[in-house]
This record gives sequence, structure tokens and C-alpha cells, in this order.
Amino acid sequence: MGMESKLGCDECGRQMIRAHRHYRGHRYCATCYAREFKPRACSRCGCVARLLRSEETAVCRKCDSDQPCVRCGKTDYAIGKLTDYGPVCNACSPYFRKPENCESCGTLSHRLARSSRLGHDLRVCPKCIIVDHATCRACHRHRLLRPDVNGHLLCEKCHQFGEIPCAQCQQPMPAGYGSRCERCYWSELLGKRLRMGCTAFSTQIMADHFTVFGQWLLAHAGEAKAAQTIHRYLKFFCDIEKQWADIPDYRALLGLFGTAKLRRVLLPMRWMAGSGLVVIDEVAKTEDSERRRIAVIQERFVPGSTQRVLLDGYLEMMYGRLKDEKTTLKSIRLALTPAATLLGVTAENFQNGLPNQKSLDIYLSKKPGQRAAISGFVGYLREAHDVDIELSSASSSEAKRRRRKSLEAELLTLMGYGDDSEPGRVQWVSVAMAYFHGVNINSAKKALKAGLVQTGDGFSVTWENRAYWLPSPPWLG
Repeated sequence: MGMESKLGCDECGRQMIRAHRHYRGHRYCATCYAREFKPRACSRCGCVARLLRSEETAVCRKCDSDQPCVRCGKTDYAIGKLTDYGPVCNACSPYFRKPENCESCGTLSHRLARSSRLGHDLRVCPKCIIVDHATCRACHRHRLLRPDVNGHLLCEKCHQFGEIPCAQCQQPMPAGYGSRCERCYWSELLGKRLRMGCTAFSTQIMADHFTVFGQWLLAHAGEAKAAQTIHRYLKFFCDIEKQWADIPDYRALLGLFGTAKLRRVLLPMRWMAGSGLVVIDEVAKTEDSERRRIAVIQERFVPGSTQRVLLDGYLEMMYGRLKDEKTTLKSIRLALTPAATLLGVTAENFQNGLPNQKSLDIYLSKKPGQRAAISGFVGYLREAHDVDIELSSASSSEAKRRRRKSLEAELLTLMGYGDDSEPGRVQWVSVAMAYFHGVNINSAKKALKAGLVQTGDGFSVTWENRAYWLPSPPWLG
């Protein structure tokens, strides 16, 4: 006879193969059970049963299990397990098991099971037990399939019954759907979620708005999309109710949410505009967007720093010009961008934080195209802060040198990473025309439309009755 694991009685310590009774996490042998559990009336139902004598309010086993599931609270259920915390239903009982490794894939799981269908006796996890399942062609459910007369793989219900009428709309549907079609399922789910969402409002008018929007979304996006996304917009309606108790005009919405957040609730805004609840003001929308972009530029620098003080002063000066209708918000934002970049260059290279001639020259060497855009900030520094700084005269030769260096870098990149696709050839020829022959890239692209002739060691491109030779790119070998 093999060795058997023995347990100790928690009362007397006697070794036993199997406990006579488990109660509240304690094991009792037969002797201790007879001594500690005496027949008496249950404190709940009055029936006589063996109850622990040290508990005055002890109940019988039937009453002990006659209570809601301690995990999900269900009252009408079949008992799956009696735990130290109380009874649990069949659905919740796996969560009170000790997780074990799947004997097929090794994954820890509370739900190991065997299936004779798989042809082995291994205890496997839920993922491995449906390894032979696939998607039904008719109902699109993931189930065990079998081929029909046409060779199509169908689940058992779709194979056996084909199409049946929906119990709600009476329209034909695959039998695998169950009692209702997908449209009825999503419509019912949308209605349920609308009712749930309406409980979040304290005023009936906003609850009505949310319901009407849900019906509009149903008509414009379909049952499934509406049901899946309706709660995404609930917070937007709740924020409106909290602020105004009803839907305000567009400028008020813009002031609270801003252009970026209103873009995230595009469908509610489209519904409001279509219903006449708000009138979209494109001018106000553009202005708000520009102001927020200006604020982002300001936030590059810490409030109170030298750079931020200079930038805020320049911005205040430009807002004065805006008030006099001498500029626009877009022009202010375009002028503020190079000013912030110059201040960043100054902060990186100089300690006092004030731009000087050297920092300006460094900036223009990196961004020569911003010469006109930075001129306003340079003038402001001279007039408002007495900074000895000025724009040096533009050098055409220096600009050409930088342009050629940029084209050379682009050609080197194409040599290493280009390809023989049509866009790759166009890019190579246009950049090479600009680098070797001084023809601008736009003209080179127009010349390509007239025709590209490949010679033995390169290309020949004709532009304005003149032929230009270009070397072949490395990827053509």
C-alpha cells in the first residue's frame, strides 16, 4: 500500500487521512466532531442539526449556504463552492481555486479542464480547450465548426437550422445568433446605455438632449457604432450641465473646451449645429486656435525668467497692434515663433539671457529663411530694451553656399537610402539637377514630365531646349 498524505485534526492533533468535517477553515476528526458539534435547533430555521456548541448563533448547513454569493451577490444560483467567506455560485467558484499550470501551454489558470474532443487527457486552460474552434461563416461566432454541403464551415446551430426569424423584428438571421439578430441586440444595448447615461444628469433638459443625440447617432452611425461610442460623449454633456445647465452658444463652448477638445467631440458638435442649438463661428474658432498655439510658444520658458519676460513684452506690444487692427493673430503667432527660437539659442549659448549680435548670427546661420520674420523682434529689443543688435546684410554667396551644402546632404542621404521606385527616381533627378546644374527642384520635376532618357552611365534630361546629363544613382548598380 502506497504512502498516503495525512492531515492533523485542528482540535486534538490526531493524524487522519481525511477530515470528518471542515468548518470555518478548521478540520475536525470524527471524535472531535461528535464532541464539539451537538444536536440543537438552528438559530435561523429552527430545524435540529449538529451545530458547533461554542457558537450560540450557529446555523445549519442549509441555512449557511442559503445566502447571496459572496463574490457577485447573486441570490438565485446553484452553489459551486462553500468557502471560508461563505457560498459562491458556479460562475464565481473558479476564482476561489488555487491557480495551476496548464498542462499544454504552461499558463497559470483557475479554470483547468479536460475534453475528450481533443484526443488527450490533459487538463488545459480555456484558451487551449478551444484550439480547434474557428469563426463561423454565417454568425461570425468563435465555435466548433463543421462543413456543410457546399464546404462552408459553420457552427452546429447554423449547420442544423440555417436561418431562423429574429424573435423581436422577425427578420431572418443565422441560427447561431441565438434569440435575436445583431441589429436588435445593439439597439437594445444602446437604449440601455442611454437610460444609464441619463441617470448622470440632474436636469431633465440635459437628459433629453443626451437621449436625442443618442437617437441621432443611431441614425447616422448605425446600431453597433452608436451603442459602442455613446458613453464616450457622456462626460462632455455632464460638463456642459455642470457649467450652464443647458447647451450655451458656440463662443461659450469654445471658451471652456477650446478648439482641440471640441474636435474630440466632433459628432455631438455636428448634432448641435444640425439641430440649431449652436451656430459654428469659424472666425472665433480660428482665433481660439491661434491663441492656444501662442500660449504653447510662451510655455517654452519658465514664467519670470529673462526669456519669458522678453517674449511676453514683445507679445504685449503686438497685441496692441492687434487692437489697432494693424496685424492679425496669425501674424503674431508667426512672429512669435522665431523670437522664441532666438531666445532659446541665447539661453543655450549665453549666461545673461539677453540676445546679442552673436546669438542672432548663430540663429540666422541655422535658419536663414527667418530673416524677415525675426526683424520685428530685433527692432523691439533695440527700442524697448536698448540691446545693441541689428540684422547684418544678407550675403547671396553665403546663402548659395548653404543651399549647396543642403543639396549635397540630401544627395548623400538618397545614395544610402534611396530606391528604384518612381518617387525615388523623381527625387534623385530633381535634387541632382539642382545640385549639378543649378536648376531649381520645381523646374526639374516639370522637366521629368517631358521625358527621362537613360544613357549608359547616367540620365539625360531636356529642359528649355537644353540637355542635362546626370549620374545614375548607386542603387541602379
